[in-house]
Amino acid sequence: MGFDSIATAILMSAVVLTAAYVLMLGNSQLTEETIEVYREIAQNSVTRLQSNVELLAVNYESPRVIAYLKNVGSTKFDDFSSFDVIVYGKSESGSFVSDYLRANFEIIKELINPGIFDPQETARAVVEISLPNGNYTLLICTPNAICNSYEFYVGGG
Repeated sequence: MGFDSIATAILMSAVVLTAAYVLMLGNSQLTEETIEVYREIAQNSVTRLQSNVELLAVNYESPRVIAYLKNVGSTKFDDFSSFDVIVYGKSESGSFVSDYLRANFEIIKELINPGIFDPQETARAVVEISLPNGNYTLLICTPNAICNSYEFYVGGG
């Protein structure tokens, strides 16, 4: 009876120690993963804070909208394919317009790094769309979801 009790106590102690080790290891791994996620969220927030574009002017020359935008942030964009362009508004007849469009971008004020939309450079975006007379808004968003809008009027004549 004595040896059975000692063997059982040793076995139970080993099971408890193994379970404690597994829980500590799991908590350590969970903590590391959580820290990595928070670090990534913070990095994305900093990137978003450094990104900004400003729409300088928007003209409508049927059937296209021509917009001029300036990179007023500190983020460089090497590709315009991830930029979002949306035109929405209301025509004089009362119908609503909302279109997600693809724009042709061209850097027109190149300061450094040819082909890269650097800070303080200006680009032109041309969007093909036929709009009836009315008030509209052009919304352009960067890949970091920083957006800027510009309201324009399409009139007859």
